[in-house]
Amino acid sequence: MNNDRSERKASDFQSDHRGASKYPNRRRQADWVVKGASILSVISWLVAFGAFLVFEFASPPRTAGVLDVYAEATGPRGWQYDLLPYALILLIVAVFMCLVAFIFNAMRMKRKTDKYRKSIIIIGAFTVVGLVAFLMRFGGIIFS
Repeated sequence: MNNDRSERKASDFQSDHRGASKYPNRRRQADWVVKGASILSVISWLVAFGAFLVFEFASPPRTAGVLDVYAEATGPRGWQYDLLPYALILLIVAVFMCLVAFIFNAMRMKRKTDKYRKSIIIIGAFTVVGLVAFLMRFGGIIFS
């Protein structure tokens, strides 16, 4: 007799709190929630990197080069304040995307084998700290 339950492997069953395997594991692949959290995590890293690049382009040059001194080169010597709102918008978008990815990840925390993605937590913490530091430093300039 061909019993469907006897043909299943041990990994096909989810263990309960006593360790016995009596519930079938119906998760065969990542569903849309897990894929959405992964995609949002990657996109939030890219957006945060974009905010860093915009901030770097807006910052003044670190040191004057030898050729700049001799050629008396002229150029932007201070902050380019017109680029700072773009960096602020990118930081806000990155924080929002991290929050949505964290919510997506929290929706799948039903089994004890489910885990929070460290990538979402790390980029979320970095973007929140960066946003707070950015607003403390440039909030009065941008919003005035």
